[in-house]
Amino acid sequence: MHWGPGKRLRASKLGPAAALVAQLPRASASLTAFWVSALLVSALLPLGFALASGALVGSVPQAIRAGMQSAAGHRLLIALGATALIFALLQSATPLLGALGDVLGRRLNGSLRRRVMVASLAPSGIGHLEDPAMLDLVSQAQGVGTGQFTPGQATTALTGMVSNRLGGAVAGCLLFTYRWWLGVLVIGANLIIVRIQSWELKRSLAGLTDEAETFRRAGYIRDLALTPGAAKETRIFGLDTWLVKRFGEEWASAMTAVWQARQRGRWAVFASIGAAGLVEGSAYWLIGNAAAHHHITLGHLTVLIGAVGGASAILGINSSWLDINYGASAIPQALELEKRAAGVATSGHASADGRPAHSIRFENVRFAYPGSDHEIYSGLDLEIEAGRSLAIVGQNGAGKTTLMKLLARLYDPTSGAIFVDGVSLRDIDAGQWQRRIAAIFQDFVRFALEAGDNIAFAAAPEERDFELLERAARRAGADELMAGLSQGWDTVLSRQFSEGVELSGGEWQRVALARALAGVESGAGLLILDEPSANLDVRAEAELYDRFLDLTQGLTTVLISHRFSTVRRADRIVVLDGGRVIESGTHDRLLAAGGRYAEMFRLQAARFHDPSDPAPATRSAAEDPS
Repeated sequence: MHWGPGKRLRASKLGPAAALVAQLPRASASLTAFWVSALLVSALLPLGFALASGALVGSVPQAIRAGMQSAAGHRLLIALGATALIFALLQSATPLLGALGDVLGRRLNGSLRRRVMVASLAPSGIGHLEDPAMLDLVSQAQGVGTGQFTPGQATTALTGMVSNRLGGAVAGCLLFTYRWWLGVLVIGANLIIVRIQSWELKRSLAGLTDEAETFRRAGYIRDLALTPGAAKETRIFGLDTWLVKRFGEEWASAMTAVWQARQRGRWAVFASIGAAGLVEGSAYWLIGNAAAHHHITLGHLTVLIGAVGGASAILGINSSWLDINYGASAIPQALELEKRAAGVATSGHASADGRPAHSIRFENVRFAYPGSDHEIYSGLDLEIEAGRSLAIVGQNGAGKTTLMKLLARLYDPTSGAIFVDGVSLRDIDAGQWQRRIAAIFQDFVRFALEAGDNIAFAAAPEERDFELLERAARRAGADELMAGLSQGWDTVLSRQFSEGVELSGGEWQRVALARALAGVESGAGLLILDEPSANLDVRAEAELYDRFLDLTQGLTTVLISHRFSTVRRADRIVVLDGGRVIESGTHDRLLAAGGRYAEMFRLQAARFHDPSDPAPATRSAAEDPS
């Protein structure tokens, strides 16, 4: 059965507070143990203060009669000192306990963020990152709404709440020394009222967590206004007013269910507050009446009055409950995310070392993206020979990039299979296989990190081999670029950080090429060039492809382009159309065959030649800019 975020929370066997506490040892076992000990000590302090203050008040009349030098006077001084000491401990315990809860909360936030990252990175593919249900879990696991309620914030609030509750329960137990039924009445009434109010808060929380997708939209719109990525276009289009209005609409839409739930439950909250006041007032009247009729002493009166007031701390229904319930609701989402991510895809166990040694074969491969009924491939057959270069061309939508995603096992075929040296790709260790691939994708990542990391990621990101980095940069033509950076390899390639620099499109192309070449030198056996030069002119793209083929000659290389002429030097070219290979051969043979490749080549070439040129397609690669 599928559980949405809100349903998952309501179905949890643990309440929000219990679920939160259960995760604290994973954040820090030693700090959690200290936190529990501190809570227990803080709970006993109100009891000690009530007893000490009762002893102090009860000693006053006798000390006045007998004098301060008497035994009664000495008892008064001892009670006074004890009361002052416990009061000082009470005053210091609250901020110290709050600071401890804050530290533990930040540890928990960090722990959960790491777990969310690990869960998101665990599957070898990327399909789960495009699944709306998984994205909702990722969003909720980092905080409810747009992240304003976090488990760390809940931990801080829970610290104060538990301290008050324990102290209130202990103080309330003093009422049993006077009338057992009074203790049952005060504590029981407070617990019932707490249950009613917390139930109302949980009802509103369920509406909040069920709106995860709407909150994600609101967060996206907020980021459009706050982050630099969209800044140019939001200003050119004059979207300032629209963004503010749309964010408000999305936020209001997400919060409507919460507001409605709160409106329906408001009467219960007000009734419970009135009931709490009635019970507390009755207890005060009963104790005061007993003192007025000399049934209890002045000291006993002081202890019992303090016990009633202390027991009221059990209620504590305030903004802390919102922080606890909303913030702790990220816990079941994180656990569900870990569970689902673990079951998304399984990796094989066959070694990827030395592969491909002979060939990679697509056999009757069918594939449709998750959530779509449209098949990109409906029976694709293709062989990629090891040690040779293969170019894949075709019109937009032909399935060229999808082929690379399947080859890199970012997705698995819907049916059919991909074989590497006769072994199904599903049976090969996915992590090992992906480390055997060096790729430059069309939308390659421009990491806003140090220049050294941008190249070393394809080799050994844990430690930089500067000789390898320098060789890769030199072979990619990026050595002068690296030498000119102000901080050298430590220069951050983004102006978002101090002393960072922004590279041009062409400079980023060289960095990406250097990254792929670093991967080759570190043992990658399959090279992929997936239209990374779409923003370059035709001549620059042709030069990039030629350079790539020169540098990787003799290795298994796959080139993708929608510009036919830039891949003419590949050992073999295949044309994709309708999810199938419709032509295969060398550039010259495909031209001579006069089929789809020749037709598309001449159509593209014609855009770059004088119409009076009788045979533009026969020009040399150096003369033909297309």
